[in-house]
Amino acid sequence: MTKLETQAIFYPNYAGSKAYRIPSMITSSKGTIIVGIDARIVDQRDNPNKIETAIRRSNDNGKTWDLIRRIVAFAGEGLDGAAAIDTALLEDEVTGTIFMILCHTPGGIGLRTSETGIGFDSKGRRKLFDKDGTLYLLSEDGKVFDSTEKITNYTVDAQGYVYEDSKPSGNIYYKKGIDPNETLLEGRTSFLQMIQSKDDGFTWSEPSELNPFVKEEWMRFIGSGPGRGLQLKHGEKAGRLVFPIYFSNEEGHLSCACIYSDDHGVTWKRGESPNDERELDGKVLSAKEISDVKQYLTESQVIELPNGDLQYYMRNHYGLQRTAVTKSTDGGETWDDVTFDMTLLDPICQSSVVLYPDQGDGKVRVLFSNPANENKRTKGTVRLSEDGGVTWPYKKVIEDGYFDYSCLTILQNGEIGVVYEHIYDDSDLNNMDIRFGTFTLDWLKS
Repeated sequence: MTKLETQAIFYPNYAGSKAYRIPSMITSSKGTIIVGIDARIVDQRDNPNKIETAIRRSNDNGKTWDLIRRIVAFAGEGLDGAAAIDTALLEDEVTGTIFMILCHTPGGIGLRTSETGIGFDSKGRRKLFDKDGTLYLLSEDGKVFDSTEKITNYTVDAQGYVYEDSKPSGNIYYKKGIDPNETLLEGRTSFLQMIQSKDDGFTWSEPSELNPFVKEEWMRFIGSGPGRGLQLKHGEKAGRLVFPIYFSNEEGHLSCACIYSDDHGVTWKRGESPNDERELDGKVLSAKEISDVKQYLTESQVIELPNGDLQYYMRNHYGLQRTAVTKSTDGGETWDDVTFDMTLLDPICQSSVVLYPDQGDGKVRVLFSNPANENKRTKGTVRLSEDGGVTWPYKKVIEDGYFDYSCLTILQNGEIGVVYEHIYDDSDLNNMDIRFGTFTLDWLKS
């Protein structure tokens, strides 16, 4: 094999969606490849936009794929619709549960327009607001209380539709001002949500909310890596579930961190950001206070080394056009100094990294994919390190042209799978395929 053979598994207008973006991917313990995706129903752009979460699965190492499944969607239409965007996947190999995290935003809200806040009170009730900004609280059974704990004549159903004395009165997820019957809306912020599957990705739960666990009131945006998380296998933190995320502070400036669960996904905590106590250009930073674009650490992915250390790879805006890297010795709770890997060229884009299974020869193999170009998102490249990411002696360009977000996985047969965004017409980002291909270590080293 001289050139990587790929197939488009999502493409424009497939299954009624104008465009698809942001692939996530894992191989389950049963050998099933699961790819998560944004179904961007009317246009490829980020939120604000009607975006639904979907998946496809393969049971034969990526040769064939089952039909698309739409698994998370919110009310609203077109560019005014609510979003379920940017997924990441992991499997708890102890319980067999597969987890996906994603970012939900109401209509009209995206990364830059998210307001501060968790969106819930101390009892976990969703905060709702009327046109005057008066606070209401939504319980899990759909009842709505005012701020004095008095029950109101409002109710909200499972799809977010509001009723006042049984009269339709808008939807809490709608963009503000588009419904003449509007009464109550959820907070105009970002919500980190989680769904789970107990049958190898075939069916999925309704979303549960992670903001009460991992978001602070001073944060505006919060979202996944995106791509994949992992379950730790070594040391005293073995069994811990870890997902990379990123978020913005009150002024909208971005930092990353990892969230983790030590009880198989029941509860979650957020570790420190690598920006917390980071020394950069003579300043000691904190995620809450950063104020310069050069300080940003954003979309990120993490691996666990055989000694139990986490190695964290981060998109950044420092200006070196290289991927930032740091390590944690406590399972993602705190981080060492941030450095830049001068081999990993980066036009400021998401990347993917996975650890290849131990072959018993003492080599720690790490695979890394991204657009390896300082100036633009082209020259999609997969690299191989055999010393835990210290050096990268092997690489192959798998896509000369446009190559955007990507995700790697190790298949049950030992091959490596890659899924990535590819545009075949540079004049329109709606003309984007999500392509999947496989290769071997021997091919990468040839």
